[in-house]
Amino acid sequence: MQILVNKKPSVNSTTWSRIFHNDGVMVYESDKYQCFYKVAPKAGKPKYFFGESAWMDAQRFAVDNSDFSAYTIFN
Repeated sequence: MQILVNKKPSVNSTTWSRIFHNDGVMVYESDKYQCFYKVAPKAGKPKYFFGESAWMDAQRFAVDNSDFSAYTIFN
């Protein structure tokens, strides 16, 4: 895994591993970069999160687009 300090990496520069899914949302973690997540709601476009608070922002977005079970993503 690479650590980037200031710049959000290109979405196409990595592969993704699914770390959570339910009826409303799927959450992926970058295979190449730390602190880089993709949240794909069932309805709508995926949203990408990068940086120190990315895990928290991704989790909040997942809960907002599904249900409270998304709070277990990083536990």
